[in-house]
Formats: sequence, C-alpha cells, structure tokens
Amino acid sequence: MIVLDIYGKIERTMISEKLKLYIGNLPEDWKEFIKETIFEEIRKIEFNRKEQHIKYGKALNDQFNYTIAKRIVETNIGKIKGYSLDTLENCIDCILENMIFIEFDYEYSDMPFFDWTTNCFDGRLCEEDYSEKIVKLLNFMNRDNHVRAHFNIVYSSNNDYFSIIPRITSTLSLRINSEFKGYKTKEEAICDLKKCGECIDNFLQSESDYYKLDFIVEALNKVDDYKHYHFLRVFTILEMLLLNKKQQTHEIDNYINPIINRIYNKDSDQATKLLRQMRNKVGHGDFKGFNKKAYEFADIYMINFQFDYSEYSHLNWILLHTCCLLDDILKEVLNQKFGIDKYFPVAYA
Repeated sequence: MIVLDIYGKIERTMISEKLKLYIGNLPEDWKEFIKETIFEEIRKIEFNRKEQHIKYGKALNDQFNYTIAKRIVETNIGKIKGYSLDTLENCIDCILENMIFIEFDYEYSDMPFFDWTTNCFDGRLCEEDYSEKIVKLLNFMNRDNHVRAHFNIVYSSNNDYFSIIPRITSTLSLRINSEFKGYKTKEEAICDLKKCGECIDNFLQSESDYYKLDFIVEALNKVDDYKHYHFLRVFTILEMLLLNKKQQTHEIDNYINPIINRIYNKDSDQATKLLRQMRNKVGHGDFKGFNKKAYEFADIYMINFQFDYSEYSHLNWILLHTCCLLDDILKEVLNQKFGIDKYFPVAYA
C-alpha cells in the first residue's frame, strides 16, 4: 500500500500500460487503517512532547492539532465543498477522502512473460510492495534541470516508520512548513506521473527489458552507505545498460566518458579509466589494488577536496565521492534509456 503526496478526487487512472500501474483514491478499508495510524502518530507526538518538557523544560516538536490539520486541507487540497472542517477528526476524514494511492492491478494474462510463480512485480506476503520501488526509480531519475514533480510517499506498508518518525503527519505537514513555492498542482503531478509511465512503457520492449527493470529497481531500492558494494552495484547496472554480450568491460569507457567529460573536461579519459579499474579490482576481491587506484583518483581529481577525518576516513571520502559520481552517470544513462528528455522540458542547458 503506497500513498502519494498528491491530493484530490480523481477517476482511476492508468500510469503504465505495460506494468498495469494505476492511481486512484483510497478504498474504504485503507481509509480506516490510515486514520487509525494517524491518530496513533498524534498520541505518540504528544507523549514525546511531554517527555521533552520533563527532560528539557520545553517541547521540541510541534503539535499535530486541529489548526495544523485544517491548514493541511487548505494547502494540499484547496477549496472543499461538502466537507465540515470544524474538528480535527473531520479534517483528517477530508484528507483521507482526497488521498491518492498507486498500485499494480492486472490479471496474469495482462502481464507478458509472467505467471503466478514467476511474476517479479507481484507483492507477495513476504515481499515488499513493488510500486514503491517504481516511485523510487522515478525520483532517482529526476535531474535538477528537469521540470517535473518529485513524488513524495506519505505512507508505505513496506516500512515501519512509526518507531523512527511519525511519517504520515510529517509528510502531510511538509508543504505548510516549507518555504518552497514550486509544488505541482494535482493535475500537474498526475500529468508528470503519466509521462513517467510512458517512459517506462517506452523502455519495456522485450522480455529481457522487464527483467532489466526488475534488476534496476531492486538495486536502487535500498538506501545504504556509499561503500564498495554500492560502487560495484551501480557499475554493474551501467554495464548491463551499455554493453552487449560480446563487448568487453573496457568498452564502457566509450559510453560514460562523454558524461564524465562534462565534469573533468580534458582529464576525463583518465577518470573514466580509473573508475573502471576500481570496479574491476573490487569485483575480483583485490581491495589493496582498489585502494591504490582510489588514492590515485583522489590525487588527481580531489586535489582541492577538504577532507574532514573526524567524519570519514580518507578511503571512505573517496568512496563517497566516486559513488556519487557513478550515481550521476547512472542517472544520465537511465534518462537516455527511458527517453525522459522526450517527455519533460529542460530548465537550463
């Protein structure tokens, strides 16, 4: 169950024809469950505030009360007809009526190449809801120079956010506490979501592409430290997308060097080569060799970098920098492969 940070009454809408991905307003049983969760969060917030008063002499967190809930309705939903907003519960009911969720909905005959036993996009009892992984992929591909919505997740059944942060109330309050003025309207956000679905459908041309999509979303699903395994995982996705079976690993230089060239200009050839060599070293378990190549990269391309060794070790600073660089390269490659630029304008050159 994945609820998006988009609000309003809508007709059930297809996002991706080939994945059979839809959005719509919440079913009745979901409304009751999320309502219970919201009030549970509110009780937890009040308990935390009382603890903070005892410990610090004041509350550090804001309340989630009627005033906040009414502002959320006015900010996120706008003009409301037929709703009474005179109590906290009524405001929350109004929000629930206008929440939008995303889900897969298909018969197995609708999904090419798959059945009950093999469909990798299914959410089994012991597996995560796949629609959140798709949303994370779309957000990952959202470059700074693309004018399109970032899709915040209000609630996900994949994670127990309650023990960490009151997730629903925090996300609902995001817009009223933010000074950002560029939030998309409901119509604009749904339009962007449908365009993203077209990009997915454009990518899915064969059975192999479905498995590639599964590999990509699983690889990008978990947020983790930027260490060796992240480096290897991202480089593996690049190899999968850029090389065919007959090509050698070193041939990837021809594809990623033009992207790196925008950063390092005339020195990009060496940067590209070192990144590939670092991938090969860690792929073969040669960590001493990896460290040597990593330090060589830093000596050339991180010469003006301010290393704070109270935060990270020297090697982990290099891994952090090169993993972020690989993420940027992968973002560019995914945008090319999914045809993102065809559907979304570029804000600047």
